[in-house]
Order: sequence, then C-alpha cells, then structure tokens
Amino acid sequence: MHAFEAVLLMLGMVLLSNVLNRFIPQIAIPLIQVVLGMMLSIFTTFDYFDLSSEFFMLLFLAPLLFNDGVNVDKKALWREKKAIFTLSIVLVFVTVGLLGEFIHWLIPAMPIAGSFALAAALAPTDAVAVSALAEKVKIPHKMMHTLEGESLINDASGLVSFQFAVAALLTGTFSIVQAGISFVLISLGGVLVGELIS
Repeated sequence: MHAFEAVLLMLGMVLLSNVLNRFIPQIAIPLIQVVLGMMLSIFTTFDYFDLSSEFFMLLFLAPLLFNDGVNVDKKALWREKKAIFTLSIVLVFVTVGLLGEFIHWLIPAMPIAGSFALAAALAPTDAVAVSALAEKVKIPHKMMHTLEGESLINDASGLVSFQFAVAALLTGTFSIVQAGISFVLISLGGVLVGELIS
C-alpha cells in the first residue's frame, strides 16, 4: 500500500508539473519535475519504497514511449533508417564499451562488469527528453526525425547491454551469442507488438 500511495503522489506531481508549465512556459517540464521531486523527498515521508523494475516500466516508461511512438513520422523514420540504425545500435554498444572501460579506469575498485552496467544505463538517449528539447530549441526536421527514431529504438540495445552486464557481474560469465539473440528477440518483439497495437 505504501508503494501504491507513493505512485499516486508521483503521478499527481507529474500532473501538477504540466499545470505549472502552462503558467511558466519558460521553465522546461523536466526541471519543474526535479524541483517537485525534491520537495516530495524533503516534506513527505516517502523517502524510500520498493518498486519493481517491471512495474516501473509498465507504469511510467511504456505510456511515455508509446505516446512518442504514435506521434512520430513513420515515413521519415524509414528514410533515415541508416542513420537511426547506426546511432541506436552501433553507437550505443560502442558507447557502452568505451564508457565502461573509462568508468573502470576512473574507479578501479568497481568490477568491470559493474562499470559496463553503469555505462549501459547511461548510454541510450531518452525519447521524452528529445521531445521536450524540441519544444524549446529549433532543430532541423531531418535531424529531429533521426533523433526521435534513435531515441525510440536504442532502448533495446541499452536494455540488452545492461541485462548482460548485470548477468556477467553476478555469474562471472558472458556470452556474445546469447546477447545477440536476446537483442534480436527484444527488437522483433517490440516491432510485432507495435504492429498488433497499431
């Protein structure tokens, strides 16, 4: 029940942040939400509660990504498929590799698999952040379509990287073949579910 109340309170803060943004449009919604989150942690007792990652993804991430996916220009995404593929898959894996090595060099006490897990959590860009940025900054249409497509697709590569980095951290083993198969299944599953819904 404690987690349910906290979720309701957070959803109320999201609603309040949108209302406040109507009155003060100069301040980006994410900044308003950060301030409201700080106020929640200071003035309430909701300093800690258990919330499973699956429940969090279902409650918060899925609706946000679905909303961005519905509003995106599909034909423009297909035209920019080469750039989107390069940014959302190749660049994410390269970023995870380089950033993981850098984090391990920076903090030698952290296991290499833990460094890669942290890098995988940081590597993918956020689709919602791209949309929020586009509202404040004028971005060329071609670049905007590329950024939108990349931010929607790169979650699969980021999740696979994170999943196998954590598995390597816990078990001490890593399989590139299993990681590749998992990535293909996640990607095809997302496409299939999207086609069924639309």
